Amino acid sequence: VLREAEFRTLFGVAIGEIPASDAEGPLLFTGEMVFPWFAEDFNSLGGFKQAADLLATRADWPNLYDKDALRDTKVPVSAAMYYDDMYVERAFSEETADLLGPHCQVWVTNEFQHSGIRDDGKRVLDTLIKMVRGEVSIPS
Repeated sequence: VLREAEFRTLFGVAIGEIPASDAEGPLLFTGEMVFPWFAEDFNSLGGFKQAADLLATRADWPNLYDKDALRDTKVPVSAAMYYDDMYVERAFSEETADLLGPHCQVWVTNEFQHSGIRDDGKRVLDTLIKMVRGEVSIPS
């Protein structure tokens, strides 16, 4: 959770000082999280308040993955783990790789952020495919 003091320190501006976005331009988010208070703090998100409230108060979310089905997979897996990814907590990625077992190879890198595929998709995918084929060994 990013609090206003942290936001001010990181970006040099208080949340209340952020101007509403241009009505004709795209609405750009800074992350994949939506909190109910966003609609109150950012005028341009006011139209999302009801949806944010519904999502935030829902308590019956189903499991996204079947951990038993994923545990110790026999399928060769390679994954890119971006060390400083702002959207995915590294500990969760490490936990998932551990769950998958010894057939999961992880390329831990800080060369890219969450947008590695967009930034250099050819290199990222080539590396991951070579890892699965045993053509490259990347310590992780």
